[in-house]
Amino acid sequence: MLRLKSPKRVVYTCLFGNYETLNEQHCQNKKNIKFICFTDRDDLTSATWDIRRINTIEIGSSRESRRPKLLPHLYLSDYDESLYIDNRVVLKTDPSSLFDEFLPRGGPAFVCLRHPWRNCAFDEAEVIIQNTMDDESRVREQMDVYRNAGFPPGSGLIAGGFILRRHNQADVKRVSEIWFNHILRYSKRDQLSFNFIAWRENFSYKAIDLKLNSNPLFDWPVGERRIPYDFNAQEYLWLNPDVARACIDPHEHMFKFGYNEKRRYKYRNTLVLDKLANKYRTDKGSLYYNRHFYTRIYEYYLSPLRREEFTLLEIGLLRHDVQKASEGKSFDDTPSLYMWDDYFERAQIHGIDIADFSQAVRGKITFTQADQSNLDDLTRAVQRCNHEIRVIIDDASHASHHQQISLAFLFKHLARGGIYFIEDLGYQPPHLEKKDALKTRDFLYALQKKEPCHSPFISDEDVKYLVDEIAEIRFFDSMDYMGGPNSADALAVIRKR
Repeated sequence: MLRLKSPKRVVYTCLFGNYETLNEQHCQNKKNIKFICFTDRDDLTSATWDIRRINTIEIGSSRESRRPKLLPHLYLSDYDESLYIDNRVVLKTDPSSLFDEFLPRGGPAFVCLRHPWRNCAFDEAEVIIQNTMDDESRVREQMDVYRNAGFPPGSGLIAGGFILRRHNQADVKRVSEIWFNHILRYSKRDQLSFNFIAWRENFSYKAIDLKLNSNPLFDWPVGERRIPYDFNAQEYLWLNPDVARACIDPHEHMFKFGYNEKRRYKYRNTLVLDKLANKYRTDKGSLYYNRHFYTRIYEYYLSPLRREEFTLLEIGLLRHDVQKASEGKSFDDTPSLYMWDDYFERAQIHGIDIADFSQAVRGKITFTQADQSNLDDLTRAVQRCNHEIRVIIDDASHASHHQQISLAFLFKHLARGGIYFIEDLGYQPPHLEKKDALKTRDFLYALQKKEPCHSPFISDEDVKYLVDEIAEIRFFDSMDYMGGPNSADALAVIRKR
């Protein structure tokens, strides 16, 4: 009777960079399976791991560690089967039993853990971005590519800290090479790319359901805490010049001393609102379309209101070019309102637009179809506000007469101390702007300086009301540096007394 040759097996991990200690493995190992640690360090020693130093290719320690992790066929070709474990995983059982149970002959050649908390790469991307675990622009570009390729939301998500493989098998090698290419091109967070690649390549794998921090196979996380995901070496040296003067590696200093000494490692906190703007692809953020980065101003003024009950009223709900391309249809997407709906816990988010956005209503969002230059329409919109109006944003037609008519009427309905924003003051659409119109920016300059001014679109009585009731006007530039003079003093912030 022909006896099948027993597969040659290995357990391995990766430890790159000077900001984590290597955890020993104390489980039973009846068949003396080799434990190998790949590293770029010269100082590692271990009682249980065979330390193997590999030359780096200058892609950063996070991506360097993904090379052996994702490409074991290049580093472990002498072995038939491999178990990758994250350095913070400590096995509680004999590794041979893991191979026997989860990687049997005839079964899938790739076995991993199912992510215990999320089932969607797009949801995981938002968590990564919100926690500054990777570069936002890189992650969003990656998700845009996957979305445009037709990758369905909710298509599964793996946890990459425990992977069993027959790594020399042709389809596993092919997928592994593609996977690593995505790590080089997009996010270093490998769980973001695996399920897309498996979907696109029609790759069959098995996902095990286990609680990461409570299961019979391993303990996790073990050991000292890691360097924060959003740690930036240059920023740390700038904030801690004594470390720079001492020529100490910033990662090593943070790991050994920085935590205990409560050293600063970030110059500023994450702008939550900007992340939401980029999530919904509004040009108020810093990544998409004109990327005005108005969110830096909005967060400064509006963050104290995040848990307050009030009405935010926004005029103009979608980019003009998008609306024009689908003229006459009902729209089901309104990026900035979705941003506000996520940002504010209790506020009514009331949108006004000349087009129909009734299909976009969700959560705390309400909508009134209205012409911003029609006072009857504006009256109807105000009557539908459930709370006092403390924030008004005009991002509508950008025509001077429309802006001034809306300002004169709606400012009277703004609560005491409320804020009125007018966006994109440097742009007036040629097909709407009236000849010889007083530009809204010039009108506001005059109001700001308390100079005599007159608008042909509103009454002198309305002008007097504005003069009497405006506490301050400030102007901020758009960060759309391609906009030329249109970028200067593009956003007006008008506070009511």
